[in-house]
Amino acid sequence: MSMKYQTERLELKERIASLEAKLKKLQTAEKNNDFFIKAVRRFMDMDTLTAPLLKELISRIDVSEVQGKGKNRIQHIAINYRFVGYLEMEQDYFEKNVKQDTRQGVAVEYVPLAASK
Repeated sequence: MSMKYQTERLELKERIASLEAKLKKLQTAEKNNDFFIKAVRRFMDMDTLTAPLLKELISRIDVSEVQGKGKNRIQHIAINYRFVGYLEMEQDYFEKNVKQDTRQGVAVEYVPLAASK
């Protein structure tokens, strides 16, 4: 009976340690989400885009090599947001791809990752 008790006790200690680690991970994720939501709210209320706000909201931007030539050039850009990482929009989120003429001869088009493969 003592051996069974010792085995069960060790299993419970391991389970407690595992659950505590999961809890800590969830608390960190919740805190990160709160930080991200606060940064997005400040972003929504701003009149001009500032460098400090960008640094607070975005952790890095990955830019791939240009593919194609002339008008058919494509370059993939992935924005990784601080606290939440890369956010992929669902393919059916937009009725069609979003296109914006940024300056003469240059147009930027958002193509969901799933549609671009």
